[in-house]
Amino acid sequence: MSDKKKTVQDYIDETAKKAAHEVVRTQRRERNINLYRATERLLRSYPRFKRWEEHPEEYGFFPVGKSKDISVAPPPGLGVRDRVELNEEFIASRKASFGRSMNHYYDIKAVVEQFQDRPEFIVIRMYYFNEDVHGNDRGPDARRYTWEEIAEELSSIGTEKSDKTLREWRSRMVQDMTVLIFGIDGALSVEARDPAQGQSTINHEKEEQHET
Repeated sequence: MSDKKKTVQDYIDETAKKAAHEVVRTQRRERNINLYRATERLLRSYPRFKRWEEHPEEYGFFPVGKSKDISVAPPPGLGVRDRVELNEEFIASRKASFGRSMNHYYDIKAVVEQFQDRPEFIVIRMYYFNEDVHGNDRGPDARRYTWEEIAEELSSIGTEKSDKTLREWRSRMVQDMTVLIFGIDGALSVEARDPAQGQSTINHEKEEQHET
C-alpha cells in the first residue's frame, strides 16, 4: 500500500513545526551563550563585590542628602507619606540589594579560589579584575587593558605569549567557571560556543571597550 499522499496543509504543518523547533533551538543556544557572558560580568564585578564585603559601609545603606529615592511627594491617591517611613523603605531595599550582590559575590568567589593558583589566572586578573602584571589594583578609572597590552606587560616579566594564546587561556578558564557556576546549563553554553563564534566574541569585546 502506498503512503498517503500529503496535502498542502500537511506540508504547511510540517514547515511550521520545523520553524518552531528551530526557534526554540536558537533561543536556547542564545541563552546558553549568554551564560558565558554572565560569568564574564561576574568576573568584572568581582573587585567591586570584594570591596563591599571588606567595607560594607560603602554600599550606601542610608540616603545621602536629598536622594532621588527619598521623597515626601507620593503618587496620586496614596496620601502624604512620612519621611521616616520612606527612609526605612530605602534602607530595607538597600539591604536586600546588598544581600543579592553578596550572593553573586560568593558564587564567583568560590570559583575564583579554585583557579587563582594557576599561572594562566593572571590574564583573568588583568583583563577582568583590572590589575596590573604585579597584582596591583589599577583603580576604578583606569581603562581596561587590551590583549595586546596584556601581552606587552607579561613580556616585561619574562612571559612571552601571543595575543591568541592569552585569549585561549581566558576562554578555557571562563568556560570552566561557567560550568561550575551554572551546572548543566553552563555546560551547554560551553558546547554552544563553537569556533565560528570567535569573530563575534572579538566584536563583543570591542563593543565593551568602546562603552568603557
